[in-house]
Amino acid sequence: MAFLNGPRLLDWASSPPHLQFNKYVLTGYRPISSVQDCIRSLFYLHNELGNIYTHGALPIVYTTLLCYPFIRTVALLVYILLSSHAIYCAVTARSSVRRLRSFAWQALFRFSFFLLRWVGVGGGSPTSLRHFLTMDALAVLGGVINITRIPERFWPGLFDYWCNSHQIMHVLVVISILYLHWGVLDDLLWITSYDCPSD
Repeated sequence: MAFLNGPRLLDWASSPPHLQFNKYVLTGYRPISSVQDCIRSLFYLHNELGNIYTHGALPIVYTTLLCYPFIRTVALLVYILLSSHAIYCAVTARSSVRRLRSFAWQALFRFSFFLLRWVGVGGGSPTSLRHFLTMDALAVLGGVINITRIPERFWPGLFDYWCNSHQIMHVLVVISILYLHWGVLDDLLWITSYDCPSD
């Protein structure tokens, strides 16, 4: 996926203090970026590229609007623009709360496709919606646990090495990715046997 040359990447010590939330990721940090630079960053290698492409909404949008090519293209472009804006806001955020809040519009857009499926508008496997909702619920739960620093905030020192909030979040996010996988598989099987109605 990385085919453009990006800017000179920074190491942890050279990155802005508000981006230094993981001292164990030593290199590959993007410098403060404009909106255009954030969009370009979708196409060169840096330490957030995997995070960008693993959020999983593109297959959901594509399948839901399978029979509506123009609307599907517009929706995919809107989602990519919202994601790019969210990345820009997250990169330039001065606090962890603002960083989290920057993904609100993107999440609402994605959730609107869950609502479309729930009310029977658009396409997609009837069973995949359950997987996608479980995926998002687990990811949100993991994020809330990580932000609130539960359980270590109640017993400081007890969870320094095992079962701290960050580890719990990672486990929940990995499980949520399994649900994404199962939902996409359901949709792919559905696509193989579905014909769009003729207009």
